[in-house]
Amino acid sequence: MSSRSTRALALVSVLLLASLAPLAVPAAAHSAILLSTDTSHVVLQPGDATNVTLTIENNGSSIESFNISVDDSGLSNAWTVSAVDATVDNVFPTWTRNTTIVVQLATGALPSDGGSFLVEVTEPDQNITSSIVVYVNVQPSYNPLLDFSSSGPLLEMAAGTAGNVALDITNGGSVADTLLLDVDFEPDLAAWWSTYTNGSSNNSGNNSGNNTGNNTGGN
Repeated sequence: MSSRSTRALALVSVLLLASLAPLAVPAAAHSAILLSTDTSHVVLQPGDATNVTLTIENNGSSIESFNISVDDSGLSNAWTVSAVDATVDNVFPTWTRNTTIVVQLATGALPSDGGSFLVEVTEPDQNITSSIVVYVNVQPSYNPLLDFSSSGPLLEMAAGTAGNVALDITNGGSVADTLLLDVDFEPDLAAWWSTYTNGSSNNSGNNSGNNTGNNTGGN
C-alpha cells in the first residue's frame, strides 16, 4: 500500500472516531455496580429543564445501598445538575433501581456553554464506585425583537405626505444572526367599504333623480 493511501486511510479513521466520540459514554465502571441512563446527550433551550433517569444495577452478591453524587465541575455556571436521591437503599443482587437526575439551564445561556457532567455511584462498605458521563448542549435560539416605542404614539400623516419611523431591532437569540426586514400592511377594509357604499348610494340617488327629471320633462 502506498504512503498516500496509508495517510488517506488514517485520516478517514480519525474523522470517523471524531464523529462517534459524542455518542460514546466513557465511564469508570466497577463490575459490582452497573450504570445506565435513558439518554447520554441532553439538549436544552435557555430556561428549560429536563430529567435524566439513572438506572443502578446491583451486580454483586449481597443487598447493598448506594450513594449518588454529581460532579459538574466541567460545566459552565449556566447549568444546574442535581440528584433527586442522595442514596438508594436495599437493592437486592441482580435487581435494578431507578433514580432521577435533574438538569436545568439558565436563561441567557449560549451554545458555547455545552459540556458534560459525571454521575458517581458508590457502595460505601467496600468503597467501590462506578461513574457515567452525560453530555449537555444548548440549543441555538433565534428571536428577533422589534420595538417602535422610541417613535412615540401613533404617527398621524396627511394624505400624500411622508414621514420617518424609528425602529429598534434586538437580536434576542443566542447566536449571531442576520435579520431580513420586510414591510407588510393590511388595508383598511372598513373605511374602503364605507367609502364604496357611500359612493354607490350617491350614484344611485343621482341616477334616480336624473331618470325622474328626464321622464317628467318628456311628458
